[in-house]
Amino acid sequence: MRSRYTAYVEKNSAYVLRTWHPSTRPSVLDPATQPDWCGLTIVRTGQGREAGNEGIVEFVATALVRNRVCKLHEVSRFVKEAGQWLYVGGEIIGNGELVDADTGKVSRNDPCPCGSGKKFKKCCGR
Repeated sequence: MRSRYTAYVEKNSAYVLRTWHPSTRPSVLDPATQPDWCGLTIVRTGQGREAGNEGIVEFVATALVRNRVCKLHEVSRFVKEAGQWLYVGGEIIGNGELVDADTGKVSRNDPCPCGSGKKFKKCCGR
């Protein structure tokens, strides 16, 4: 999960696609359409131990989208095939929290909504 998040941050579409199960994988990911991810919190994991072949990861990822902070809360499902964990799909929890950075709801010196503990200006608002 963390490696896929890092690949999204680095706009490494080849890695994201390589770790996506072929049954649900899109043919192409355009890095230009991806948001600027700036935070990841793992809420819980289920199954997915060494001996297992299926796993669940619930996470909250934070991104900056058109000057708005967006939180994606998802429960993702993974399967292990040939020793490699592959993303199968996920269920989005809620419809995402949007905070408009231009309206003053999040000012430059406020704590960043992504939960990093940094000021917004030093984190997602950069």
